[in-house]
Amino acid sequence: MPEPQQMTFDEAGVTRTPTGTIADLSPTSTPPSTPESKPAETIVRPPATPSSTTPSKETKPETKADGKDTAKEASAAPKSLLNEKGAPQGAPEKYEDFKVPDGFELDKDVAAEFGGIAKGLNISQAGAQELVDLFVKYTTESDQRPYKAWTDVQERWRNEINNDPDIGGSKLNGVRTTIGKMFDLNPKVSDPFRAAMDYTGAGNNPDVVRFLNWMAQRLTEGGPVRGGGPSTEGQIAPGIGRPSAAQAIYPNLPSNQR
Repeated sequence: MPEPQQMTFDEAGVTRTPTGTIADLSPTSTPPSTPESKPAETIVRPPATPSSTTPSKETKPETKADGKDTAKEASAAPKSLLNEKGAPQGAPEKYEDFKVPDGFELDKDVAAEFGGIAKGLNISQAGAQELVDLFVKYTTESDQRPYKAWTDVQERWRNEINNDPDIGGSKLNGVRTTIGKMFDLNPKVSDPFRAAMDYTGAGNNPDVVRFLNWMAQRLTEGGPVRGGGPSTEGQIAPGIGRPSAAQAIYPNLPSNQR
């Protein structure tokens, strides 16, 4: 009986002969054993080496209890019509008139120039309106800032006049009357001057009021002077007759002394 050939295993676990050919492992008939015969050699084929393409335990797709493959379920599905994002709306053929608050007037040339820029940037009507709203907001604040500063100064000047001891408080009405008399001397000249003081707010400046009051006191006639009672120099003592004309005209003459 010939000796069995030495078999080898390659990397894939295939049994090969010493010459490199694949060994024939098909079962053959075994002659009945005899006392002299040896038991046939059994060749055990080792399990195949796992290849790199076999999915590992870590990469094995997760399977839910109901048997559904979550990896397939989470794959990107085509969006329905309602879930699709619409394309961004671009600039219209012609922008509609932009809305501005009451009292604010948007210059037509500025609006036309802005429309051309917005169309070049492909800005929608709604986006352009938001930019116009921002422009109106900061333009209004910028316009109101100088006026607020002016009104604050006017209020401060008024308080200074009311607290001034010479032209304010209870004397303010008299100061107005005195300056008014000076203005009445020539209304043709004074009326435009009054309007200029109101327009510029100079009529509230304490220094201007103080100067006009000083000037008016020297250019206008004085008012009536109230007496403090009869003078003692003009009274005659009881029992003495009325003085003569000479005594009344020259009361200090020695001859007229009584």
